Amino acid sequence: MLATALFHLDSVAVEEITVDQEAVAVTARAVSREAPSPGCGGLSTCIHGRYRRRLADMAMAGRKVVIDLVVRRFLCGTPGCGRRTFVEQVEGLTERFVRRTPILRRTLERLALALAGRPAARLATHLAIPTSANSLLRLLGKLPDRRLGTAPRVLGVDDFAFKKGHVYGTILMDVETGDRVDVLPDRTADMLTAWLRDHPGVEIVCRDRASAYAEAVRTACPDATQVADRFHLWRNLCEAVDKCIGQHRTCLAEPTGDANACKPVVSAGTAADDVPESMEGLRAIKRRGRHAAVHGLYGKGVPIEVIAKTLGLDRKTVRRYAHATTPDDASRGTGSRRYGHIHAYSPYLYRRWNEGCTDAARLHAEIVELGYGGSKRTVRRHLQEIRAGGKPAPDKPKELTVRKATWLMTAHPDKIEESNALKLKQLLARCPELDGVPDCVRAFARMMTERRGTELDAWLTRAEDTGLKPLCSLAHGLRQDFDAVTAGLTLEWSSGKVEGNVNRVKRINRGGYGRAGFDLLRRQILLAD
Repeated sequence: MLATALFHLDSVAVEEITVDQEAVAVTARAVSREAPSPGCGGLSTCIHGRYRRRLADMAMAGRKVVIDLVVRRFLCGTPGCGRRTFVEQVEGLTERFVRRTPILRRTLERLALALAGRPAARLATHLAIPTSANSLLRLLGKLPDRRLGTAPRVLGVDDFAFKKGHVYGTILMDVETGDRVDVLPDRTADMLTAWLRDHPGVEIVCRDRASAYAEAVRTACPDATQVADRFHLWRNLCEAVDKCIGQHRTCLAEPTGDANACKPVVSAGTAADDVPESMEGLRAIKRRGRHAAVHGLYGKGVPIEVIAKTLGLDRKTVRRYAHATTPDDASRGTGSRRYGHIHAYSPYLYRRWNEGCTDAARLHAEIVELGYGGSKRTVRRHLQEIRAGGKPAPDKPKELTVRKATWLMTAHPDKIEESNALKLKQLLARCPELDGVPDCVRAFARMMTERRGTELDAWLTRAEDTGLKPLCSLAHGLRQDFDAVTAGLTLEWSSGKVEGNVNRVKRINRGGYGRAGFDLLRRQILLAD
């Protein structure tokens, strides 16, 4: 059993094994009769002396292992060799100036690549192979860097955030094999252009609709085929549908009395920026002011928590405004998935409220038993409007929101229940302006899934004929990138593997609390399993 566990000691003579509560000590000595000189490569049999080396090895049964190895120093008799003496190295067991066995070093390298410094050091201590965070980082620094001479035939390009909203990098992948090729420290066109010129051979480039990447590919390799990713195209379409419904959100509520006409928030032919401030609602004016105030501080590097205290806002509100490009984008970012989850328990909460139970803590405890996983604060916020109004809770809470209406228009028809299909039909009856949106969505879905890229021009004309500004804007943007979009809707290539690795990069970055430098993060991205 010991011979199997200590197979890497076959080339030495094991003299003694001592086991105590904390460690296993192995005493051994080298037995070879000759050794090659590291200077000239000649073999020497003349022994100059002996000394002991202590090597850390892989743990056994939860105990760290230390090898006390006696090695010999040889004399080199080759004329002209710069070395007079040298120490023998046992293959698979010792290395120059290293106090670990190769198998232990490789294990620590894997831990460091997966967890970086401190987390890997904590896990190594738990595995009885203790080391420091700095030692692990030094091991990573000694790993050979991955450098390619030529680029892959099908290259995937996408950006990722070192710090969301501020600093971005670029990941490059071989779409055919799924291998990570390189990582660039920014997402500018100049950086990618220089990389493509240094690594010729690209024939197809899969990318999102970022103009910087498109410009870089056109400059460095104009003969390459650019392929716009289908996922990003579908997301762009869903965002346009969301904006269309947001402009007609007054149609979402069921009509009461003679309120049968659709009153869009912003007409299809009028830009939001052209609306006079005097005609805007108080909420829109407040939203613009908050957006300007938050970005004024966030752009100077002020932390979100400090901005929240300065402006008297909640941290989540400040974060939403800080990550929104325009005030309208901030209005569409209301509510997280956890907050939206509470709407499933609204009927129960409203019924208990009308029964006289208005304690948010008690109501939270009751719906937790029903499976709710949110916080008391979310329940209290959900009931705040009813508490302030002083009226009984509605018997049936409002169900149709902008998000749900967007889902009804973009979901596969076979996945929509009959009740939801009826809601969509009623919405289109109340708002004839949106009547052409579902047809555009389904036509685009068929074109995308069946690879009918040749029908793109006809679809763009159809989208422009709806008269809805978000769809017209989307069509205008797709026309500017017409060839890449057509290729994305025709060819088999996509950025799916790249997007998966972007999620992996996010996990790696979070594991280091966002404090890993570019060199460390690059090695983790390229070399980790």
